[in-house]
Amino acid sequence: MAYAMKAPATSADDRIVAIYVRVSTGYQVDKDSLPFQKKELKAYCKHILHVDMSRVEIFEDAGRSGKNTKRPAYERMMQKVRAGLVSHVLVYKIDRISRNLVDFSLMYDDFKYNRVTFVSLNEQFDTSSAIGEAVLKIILVFAELERKLTSERVKDIMIGRANEGKWNGARVPYGWDWDSSAGWPVHSKKEAPFGRAMYEMYLEVKSTGKIRDYNNAHGIPTKRGGEWTSKTVGDFLRNPMNKGDYRYNYRESARGRKKPIDEVVYLEGVFEPLVDPEIWEKVNKIMDINRDKRNMCGSHPVEKNCNVFAGLIQCGSCGSGYLVGKKDKRRKNGFTPSMYYCSAKTRAIHCQNLNVSDVKIGPFAINYISAMVRVSNERRKVKTPEDLEEMLLSDKAVFADIMGLSSDSLNSTFELLTGKSATGGALWRADLVDQEGAAADPAEIESLKDQIRKYERAKERLEDAYYFSDDGMSEKEYLEKKNRFDSWRVAAENKLKELTETHIASGVDESAFMKSASAFLLTHKIRAGSHIVYSDLAGMVEEESIKEFFNLVLDHITVKDRRVTEIVFANGLSHKFIYRD
Repeated sequence: MAYAMKAPATSADDRIVAIYVRVSTGYQVDKDSLPFQKKELKAYCKHILHVDMSRVEIFEDAGRSGKNTKRPAYERMMQKVRAGLVSHVLVYKIDRISRNLVDFSLMYDDFKYNRVTFVSLNEQFDTSSAIGEAVLKIILVFAELERKLTSERVKDIMIGRANEGKWNGARVPYGWDWDSSAGWPVHSKKEAPFGRAMYEMYLEVKSTGKIRDYNNAHGIPTKRGGEWTSKTVGDFLRNPMNKGDYRYNYRESARGRKKPIDEVVYLEGVFEPLVDPEIWEKVNKIMDINRDKRNMCGSHPVEKNCNVFAGLIQCGSCGSGYLVGKKDKRRKNGFTPSMYYCSAKTRAIHCQNLNVSDVKIGPFAINYISAMVRVSNERRKVKTPEDLEEMLLSDKAVFADIMGLSSDSLNSTFELLTGKSATGGALWRADLVDQEGAAADPAEIESLKDQIRKYERAKERLEDAYYFSDDGMSEKEYLEKKNRFDSWRVAAENKLKELTETHIASGVDESAFMKSASAFLLTHKIRAGSHIVYSDLAGMVEEESIKEFFNLVLDHITVKDRRVTEIVFANGLSHKFIYRD
């Protein structure tokens, strides 16, 4: 969702008055709570605010909880608030819009920034006055307290049931089915045999990755019919229910952080074991040893890796993206190539396309881009498509195995280069990495700086609420909000960089100078027109600069059998390569 933080573009008289109504259950809907809320709030708009009713817009969430902000109408309203299109937000009661202090604080920051007055009819206050704003926050504290007390009562009941060995209604895990007549989980006739086989297999191969690959290759589905991952295999093998024990209240949520041991309910021998408890213990002991080995390997400081072609490589066999494997050994010249593999290798597709590394991709990509730049600079020499093909593939040290380009690739590039294309447009230029930006608007720069500061403050408040509140939010909610703030901040920082970045100037810090120097060296190498030894270049130039360059120029690279079969540039131009057998 876009987060356009800018001052409202319209006057208060032109902006809408937003009425927000919500109920959380079907019972409330049947009792006409929504019509009642709308009726009262419309009357307030007409008789107290004296606004033209054509300016009033209603945002309605029926059957939605107020514990978080994942509500369609609420999100639509907040988009208009952030776009500066709203002058007032009216609710019947404060807990109709939010029952969570953290969410409300973030929402209210948006209101204040965009000059939106917040009115709650039932509590009889509006935030246009200081006392109204203070009362608002006090009321919200009690609204959240009520929600937490209700949650604690439900939690106590569930834990009481678990201590009595009663099932609390969660989805049964892999290997088990729900017996509605008995009201109890039982061994699954379909899944239990596969589950037992996984334990036996792990004792032999000692790898969740190999079990994952076997399951996917043999069409063994997960509980939800999806594909296996190392984590889903590990979670199944770790589940104490498979040896007959009952564990409840183990995590904050399905994927949340683990709870303190004194809060966990653990009862032995509640279920009929799916697998022999001795086998379960052997498997988990091996998994513990493997985990400790991995932790030991990761306990030493490791230099942060940059994988130049991450996200740029596509599989020519199945169309999946390539993932980063591992870094190879560092060469004497400083070059440390990355390995990449087809993501479908670990899925049911079980793609057999070969792995590829920077050793193959790097020289091809950099020298082909260099050839494109050279052709663009010497376009007068290009009289025919054959001339173009010869110039593009003239570096026999890299392109010796290529017979030529596909006809459509060659003709479309020739037309674009010679100006015969119907759409026109310019070919790639070497100044992509060192061109000067246009003069920036000082007001826009200050606005971006304000946005960045606001995102940083909001993130600090979010972290305080997460780390210092016992149960303010789950780990998932925290990470979602944190990632959202980070992405907004990075977007603002990138925009600011575009507006203010120029060539190397006096007074810049060392890191900025190095990046500028790397970009300059990369550009110089491309403009030189001769063969580029990629390993030497990668050893001298910062990998981040090379990665930024390729991401600027390329959309993706398609590979098959360790050969580059297609390069698609950022402007959509595609070059397909025909190889000799």
